[in-house]
Amino acid sequence: MNDGHAVVDLGDLRPGVAPVPLQLRLASTGSYDLNVTSANSGRLRLGSSDWYVPYSVAIGGNSVNLAGARTISGTAEGGLRREALPIQFLIGDTSDRRAGTYSDVISISITAR
Repeated sequence: MNDGHAVVDLGDLRPGVAPVPLQLRLASTGSYDLNVTSANSGRLRLGSSDWYVPYSVAIGGNSVNLAGARTISGTAEGGLRREALPIQFLIGDTSDRRAGTYSDVISISITAR
């Protein structure tokens, strides 16, 4: 991670869960909201072309709808709480797609409630 940005390589795209061991680590003394957005609305895009591969994300076991902003809420349990929320990428149909490097930009923001 560099300056709050991380590049995640999903490897060769195959339908199913991408084998990427990734976690979002946070520390909180109260309730919080995670807001997740995708630049391509949940589609990995081949350069500036019209070729896409659909995908979805789950954070801490919560499915995220990348077609629009999605908020996940964390609860307050008193005192300092540290969490490591697993992030999973579920790759959709890759058949009949051109070879190349597909990408998207996901933004995750955390705000206190």
